[in-house]
Amino acid sequence: MNKRYVMGLAAIVAVTCMSTAQAMDTFMVGPRAMGMAGANVASVDNNSAQYYNPAAFGFFGRHNEDESDNKLGRKDLGFDVYAGAGVDIKKDMGKYLDTLADIEIGDLSDYGIQNESDLQDIVNLVTSLNGLDEPGNALMVDVNAGTSLRFKNFGIGARGYSQVVVYVPENTIDTTNLGLTLNSGNLSSDINAAAPTTGISYDGTATYFTTAQYDLLLIALGGNTPLNSQAADVIEYYAAQQGLTLQQADELVNTFGNINTAAGTLNQNTTTVVLNGFGVAEVPLTYGYALNDNIAMGANLKVMKGRVYGTEVLVFNEDSGDVLEKSDENYQETTTYGVDLGVLARYGMFNFGLVGRNLNSPKFDGFEKDIFYNFADGTPNPVPKKLTVADVKLKPQATAGIAFIPFETLTIEVDYDLTKNETALTDYKTQNLSAGFEWDLLRFLALRGGAYKNLAESDTGFVYTAGLGLNLWALRLDLAAAMSPDKVQFDGEEVPKLAKASVQLSLDF
Repeated sequence: MNKRYVMGLAAIVAVTCMSTAQAMDTFMVGPRAMGMAGANVASVDNNSAQYYNPAAFGFFGRHNEDESDNKLGRKDLGFDVYAGAGVDIKKDMGKYLDTLADIEIGDLSDYGIQNESDLQDIVNLVTSLNGLDEPGNALMVDVNAGTSLRFKNFGIGARGYSQVVVYVPENTIDTTNLGLTLNSGNLSSDINAAAPTTGISYDGTATYFTTAQYDLLLIALGGNTPLNSQAADVIEYYAAQQGLTLQQADELVNTFGNINTAAGTLNQNTTTVVLNGFGVAEVPLTYGYALNDNIAMGANLKVMKGRVYGTEVLVFNEDSGDVLEKSDENYQETTTYGVDLGVLARYGMFNFGLVGRNLNSPKFDGFEKDIFYNFADGTPNPVPKKLTVADVKLKPQATAGIAFIPFETLTIEVDYDLTKNETALTDYKTQNLSAGFEWDLLRFLALRGGAYKNLAESDTGFVYTAGLGLNLWALRLDLAAAMSPDKVQFDGEEVPKLAKASVQLSLDF
């Protein structure tokens, strides 16, 4: 399988869906918020208030307001355009995809074991294939983009949010079609013929495997004979070279029996990668009202067009072009509406904010469809795959924030998600605790930093963020990035398991 293709397909799906999912995650909308780790509910000062807290619109354009805050009252008119994206590689998904992408599946299936490299590929293939469907292995891609116009306490926008996940469902690995061409008519003979001449101790006993694993491998190879014992020593040698865990060794040994007695070849393997997601394009109409100089309320009424998307791709399908052409065919669109509410209170140097999104729980229809695909060798699969994509219901989200603004050029904020928010990955949720700051240095360069932690899951530690803003009178350019210090393997390199970026160009009067 082409790993870059799967990664690219996920990104394409995310963009085209603007896309199955149980509900929608929270997003970092705009680089000011991303630079501050998403902590903006109580200190938002631009058009992204449509997302973070529409109550801020109640303070925009109130020129008689108290001047001891972050100067919302002097802002009458604003326009912006922004885009952001992120990738989260969970557990060992990147490593497994990386390994499978480097194996010439067609050659293994058609020509069998020819050399030492093929022996190593067999061990890597079986290990990675068995690991793909481990719970938590996934690749998540999110995209958000939009534009908006603000005039005093009114706003209108066009915003899109999408999250796509790539994973292999549990217990769906095809261990039946793993057969290879046998050059000598016997798997053990092929293994022994390709084995290295040095480094292997042919003693017929378990040295890396447990005794039970070694005995099971002998059975898988056809019984306890000198020929099979020698082959078992070779497989054990390569398992040790790869540093397989006890569980991985169990899976390797169990799967080898299927290779030796497979009903079909690798070219006919039906293991699939699932791409599920949800995306929504919305037009929010925003109004904010200040009860007095201290308290404001705001609301969004949103027209929402959502896409529930799903497709499956054969792990060993070399012909990615046809699938790319069909990547946006399997979806269901629904048009509905959504309601957001926010409140913002300001007392001295402190701001307190609360926002609730999608309070009416808008629902989007899923779908069922029969899909057809070709095997890796180009042969059509005559049996259709039943694709079932569930409905998506956006459950209400709530976030609270406290901002400390000792003077106009410095803001420090802490936000907390009051709800656990579902994502495109089944049973995976987010509930972020975020903290960030902004220092508007000399009023033309804003420096931002922060960190956030998903308290609902333990797979990722703190994620650190940074950003800057260049203020050229009314024109402003903002950039931001977020990155996890945790590393995973992807494309043969150690990369951050989570990374995000955002850019925005805006006018503010």
